Amino acid sequence: MLLHQKMIVAAVAAAAGLMVAGATYAQTSPQAAPPVTPAAKSPTQAPPPAGPPPAGRPGGMGRGLSGLNLTETQRDQIRTLRDAQRKDSQALREKMRTTRRQLREAMGADVPDEAAVRSAAGAVAALRADQAALQARARSQFMEALTPEQQARMKQARARASQRAMRAMRSQRQMIDRDRMMHRNRMMRQQYYRWWRGWI
Repeated sequence: MLLHQKMIVAAVAAAAGLMVAGATYAQTSPQAAPPVTPAAKSPTQAPPPAGPPPAGRPGGMGRGLSGLNLTETQRDQIRTLRDAQRKDSQALREKMRTTRRQLREAMGADVPDEAAVRSAAGAVAALRADQAALQARARSQFMEALTPEQQARMKQARARASQRAMRAMRSQRQMIDRDRMMHRNRMMRQQYYRWWRGWI
């Protein structure tokens, strides 16, 4: 008789647990899963590295030039700016690699020298500032090569790109939250099953 009562209590508790888990998942899951975009494919994807944009895009504004109706003079001017920015960016990247290696060596010493670590870290920070300044200067020079109408078009394109990036980030965050909730519900069900089997 006692075993029969234990089985009834365990069954009722397990059913209640499954109902709670199901209700929680139903409340937190979105109505429709957002489409998977290349930017949101991996939750652990590393953020883009800091520093100037890739070569060939002065100030990160080399994309979308076809819609600006550039003149041949403007194209030559932008091409010259790209070449100069590419050289400056490459030189800064080489300096940054050397400086970061020095910082790793200073921090990895058996008895790290605090002054050496501070000096190397300061050099890395200074180079990051130089990279940011290079990016800002390249963007400014690029915009100066455009007419006011072309500048307005470029600003609109940048605003649209920023909105797309924000939507992609929200979509990725929703996918991560949904995966976490599903994992938590699976763990709760497994715990109830183990508890139920322990009663029987």
